[in-house]
Amino acid sequence: MLLARPVGALSAPPKDATSGYQDAAARREIAAIEKQTGGRVGVALTSRSGETDFSWRGGERFAMCSTFKAPLAFALFDAVEKRDLDLDARFALKKSDLVPYAPYVEKRLAEDQPVSFMQLAKAAVAISDNAAANLILKAIGGPAGFTRFVRNHGDEITRLDRIEPFLNENKPDDPRDTTSPEAFASLMHSLMIARPKHKHSTTVYDWMANSPTGRNRIRLGLPYGWPVGTKTGTAAGGIAVNDVAIFWPSFSGYGGDEPRILSVYWDRPTVSRVETELAMARIAKIAAWLVPREG
Repeated sequence: MLLARPVGALSAPPKDATSGYQDAAARREIAAIEKQTGGRVGVALTSRSGETDFSWRGGERFAMCSTFKAPLAFALFDAVEKRDLDLDARFALKKSDLVPYAPYVEKRLAEDQPVSFMQLAKAAVAISDNAAANLILKAIGGPAGFTRFVRNHGDEITRLDRIEPFLNENKPDDPRDTTSPEAFASLMHSLMIARPKHKHSTTVYDWMANSPTGRNRIRLGLPYGWPVGTKTGTAAGGIAVNDVAIFWPSFSGYGGDEPRILSVYWDRPTVSRVETELAMARIAKIAAWLVPREG
């Protein structure tokens, strides 16, 4: 397995006896789930402040697959703010832009309709359009440009080396196109939650909240009524099944809490996709149980 370098800034503060008991119980449950489903699962849950509140294989490397498309949108917005790109300017698509799984780009191309980077960002995040993601990558300097962006936001682990669909290869012990659950959760906290809040955070959250993908993953396991947005990632043949969520705990009698990030990365599960997704929902339920119920 690939180990990512530890990120000291993500270390959680010492836990009290109750939290320690909860952590131990959660670890037993996740170990049992991992054994039942096969493969290797990585989990990271952030605290209110963005520290790693819970981790299981959180420092190990996993293939990102399409989860990278959420921070990709912020990389695009960053390029726009630097006046390198016009977010709303429209341009024509080409047949050579098409790659497997590009429902939005394929439709616009068939209609001979131009697109904007804002439209492409929505397609990449909300429906995981691969061609849209590639066009954004090309505009920001390719995979290297994406990696520079995450480095500039304090993430020394996450790296992108290839475009779609090649980044989904997930070859054993290959560090290309990988992240760690802790690093990615921290990155998403930095982009979507940390102050000063990015002006496009609400836009990206809306895309994630209304995404039709991942309804049977983290979203399924969180309590009903908790606001949640997710970005999934899946490799062909189910050799990687991932999901990353931003959610707001909302307990009975309490109006809500600061948002948390939960990242779950599954490498080579030996059960079906349906069983893996249900196992991921079980992990989300455990994560919700770990969130402190305090004002």
